[in-house]
Amino acid sequence: MIEFDITGRKAKVASERDDLRRLEALALYDILDTDPEPEFDDIVLLASEICDTPVSLVSLVAKDRQWFKARIGFEPCQTPIDQSVCAHSLTSNELLIIPDLTLDARTRDNRLVTEEPHIRFYAGAPLVMGDGVAVGTLCVIDTVPRPEGLTAKQEKSLTALARQVVVLLEMRRISNRKDDLFRRQKRISSEVRAIAASSIAAQEAGGIGTFDIDISSGIIKLSAEACRIFRLPVKDEYPADMIYDIVISEDRDLPSSMSNRTSGRAPQEVEYRIRTPREGVRRIARRASFIFDQGGKAVRMVGTIQDVTEQRRAEARMAALVQLGDSLRDVDDVPQTAFRAAEILAAALGATRAGFGIVNMMNETVMMQPDWRAPGVSTLEGLHRFRDYGSFIDDLTRGETVLIGDVTQDPRTRDYADRLLDIGIRVLVNVPIFDKGRFTLVVFAHYDEPHEWTVAEVDFVRTVGDRLQAAIARLAAEMEQDILNRELSHRLKNTLSVVQAIASQTLKTVPERGPVEAFEKRLQTLSSAHDILIHQNWTGATMEDIVRETLDRIGMPDRVDISGRGVLLGPKATQNAMLLMHELATNALKYGALSNETGRVCVEWHMVEAGGASDDDSADGEKNDGPVELDLIWRESGGPEVAAPARRGFGSRLIRMGLMGTGGVEISYPASGVVVTMRASLPDLQQAG
Repeated sequence: MIEFDITGRKAKVASERDDLRRLEALALYDILDTDPEPEFDDIVLLASEICDTPVSLVSLVAKDRQWFKARIGFEPCQTPIDQSVCAHSLTSNELLIIPDLTLDARTRDNRLVTEEPHIRFYAGAPLVMGDGVAVGTLCVIDTVPRPEGLTAKQEKSLTALARQVVVLLEMRRISNRKDDLFRRQKRISSEVRAIAASSIAAQEAGGIGTFDIDISSGIIKLSAEACRIFRLPVKDEYPADMIYDIVISEDRDLPSSMSNRTSGRAPQEVEYRIRTPREGVRRIARRASFIFDQGGKAVRMVGTIQDVTEQRRAEARMAALVQLGDSLRDVDDVPQTAFRAAEILAAALGATRAGFGIVNMMNETVMMQPDWRAPGVSTLEGLHRFRDYGSFIDDLTRGETVLIGDVTQDPRTRDYADRLLDIGIRVLVNVPIFDKGRFTLVVFAHYDEPHEWTVAEVDFVRTVGDRLQAAIARLAAEMEQDILNRELSHRLKNTLSVVQAIASQTLKTVPERGPVEAFEKRLQTLSSAHDILIHQNWTGATMEDIVRETLDRIGMPDRVDISGRGVLLGPKATQNAMLLMHELATNALKYGALSNETGRVCVEWHMVEAGGASDDDSADGEKNDGPVELDLIWRESGGPEVAAPARRGFGSRLIRMGLMGTGGVEISYPASGVVVTMRASLPDLQQAG
């Protein structure tokens, strides 16, 4: 037993290596944060009874906390590590007793001692595992000091109970290990059965074929499903090189050959295209491996084949829809939108030609625009009559997407099939585009070989058509809105001009011209603000544009200093700011720094945290996420000595209303020149209203 007196000798601090071993042990036992278990609860009950203490704990010391697997007389299930008395017992395998926690240097400042529950006595037996690592303690605690500590019988019993806790932990780990092994075996068995069932189901469903090539004879044995994939009659054997007869010319170097099969160097995984009589081009994925004789010579090549055409087409359609969304968001005119959609449609469906045409419904003609074409395919650019190629225009005028799998078979085109075949159309897709209820554009994609449409492909074409319609409708709406905005802006500008003309005529007889001229200049300032907003399509204006536009009109650019970051203000704030700049500049010309030959004006602005420091004061350059305000400072220097005005006119009141018309303005009159500081919420300044 180790007993500490009131001098509080310090226990040796556990090394980082010991801490790591303890944490690894706790992870191995997987005990932290588990539910209560009666075996552990019984031990703390016995410890409390034997040692005659109100509190007993099975405490496990983790990285930043101590967690109690079992507890009696102590409500929390864990405490922070800095409140752990148990952590002091981990450096020794013997019992730790502290008769009075308020007198021990290691514990007297512990919050559990200085605050509720005001523990005073502690005795803990370390839980030392088989490899010598202490992971925690079995401890007893009292709220009164015990100078005499524990009796010898109590010490012996507490140590024995701690060993019992270790045994329970070991038994629990072994039991969990057995359960884990059982679960793994059960899962593996289940996975093996599932794999076997899946393999059988795949074969039965006809999704995968198998092959076996005898390299010396050049004979290939194909399963029935492999024959189906290659569109061959079901036979036991074929010449291995017969594959070259159906592979398209561009891919003929991909399948295995006699030479690379003999050397055992044929690629094990390839994907190539074959041409079929009725379904056009199909994609085949092949996996293979070699079987060698004892001398290391390749004697057989075996593997699987799968038709992955639909999978690749589905991937292409998914990628095309993503690309279509990006493309339609970026384009800004209808022809470009239609052509881009047609190009993406053709690429996703493997078409040979795609594009769009401008429709004249009165004459039932279409002016084909420059189209996208596969190599060797001719263009359809120019004027065409719909009814020269069939009756499908009737479907288009009803807003229906037209999909014809074979022009020689479809009743809408079979009587005109020769004309369509002459221009390279065996299969066609037409998507009608309407503008204000009128059929104005048609987007098309063509194939020069037969194509059997799947439900997924039909849905894809219709989705492309819907998205294209929506994009073109959006463009039309944006153009109409732009026209409307410009018309409203023009009328408002005219209204301001009329107001100014009326004011000039009405007030021309007023003898005191100062107020009249001030009124007219304020109207001119509003008109200038309106010009800036028109230029920005009424989205607002930058602070720099507002300041320069106002101050440039006073004709003293060499006496004005402007500085600040790019800040965009909304329309309302733009007008307020221009009126403020006008009033300040007018005052500077009449009474301030610009009224002599040497004075200067400095206008600067910067963003600040709400109630905090400027963005220019951030040493680390990090961006603030809190509320942001804008400070605008007008500072004059070198002018006549200034003083606060005796009375406030309209201009002074306007300045004091600030950027948002709600105040936030400080004005000072030092001898060097007037200083005006205006502050407002940046989000409020940037609002559209």
